[in-house]
Amino acid sequence: MKSRRNFIKLSSLAALGFKSVVQAEGANRKPFIHGFNFKFKRGVPENEIASLMKELSDIKGKIPVLKEFFIGKNIAKRTHGFQYGEIAVFDKKEDLMVYEKHPEHQKLVRKILPRLEIGNGMDFFPIGAPKTKLGAMSYKGHFVHAFNFKFKAGVSNDEIAELMSELADLKGKIPVLKELMVGKNEARWHRGFQYGQISIFDKKEDLISYDKHPEHQKLVRRIIPKLAGGNAMDFIPIES
Repeated sequence: MKSRRNFIKLSSLAALGFKSVVQAEGANRKPFIHGFNFKFKRGVPENEIASLMKELSDIKGKIPVLKEFFIGKNIAKRTHGFQYGEIAVFDKKEDLMVYEKHPEHQKLVRKILPRLEIGNGMDFFPIGAPKTKLGAMSYKGHFVHAFNFKFKAGVSNDEIAELMSELADLKGKIPVLKELMVGKNEARWHRGFQYGQISIFDKKEDLISYDKHPEHQKLVRRIIPKLAGGNAMDFIPIES
């Protein structure tokens, strides 16, 4: 009986240990981020675009692989014609394909594509430790800032990677940042943009604080001379 009790005790401890390992692995698992910018054809009415984007935002509860889903109207200083942005968060890269093939998504794609002039994709795993609560907590009513980077031809991949890693490290240095994820673009429709950044703030004004923060400004002074182009997407998510 004593041996049996010891066996049960050890088995329970082993199970707890395994559970802890699984939980630790889950905490360290990097999400896969999908971003997309929409530029509609001239002549498509604003109210029609808004209605389509609202329908798109409402599919979050219909596609289980979507851990987080933001859609919003672009209010960045320079929109480059992109009127709306989408950010989707998945547990793994393969879930993006599941999302794209899902009947609810496909139904909307058939309505949106004929009206779309151009799109721009940004898919990535975040650099470094994830340190993100995306998918685990609600960011309803927050302000989202996304930026795509296109570097000049002479800038080496190593130099770009180093700069982007430094950018990702800003999260712990700038208090207004609720989320900051930076990653190398794997999207099919990348338009030459090599890296993407997604930041989340409590409110719109915090983006200005972030932009003016000395740590951010110091890095901006190093990055800007090496950029061939950039594309911003700022929005408050549509409430679904």
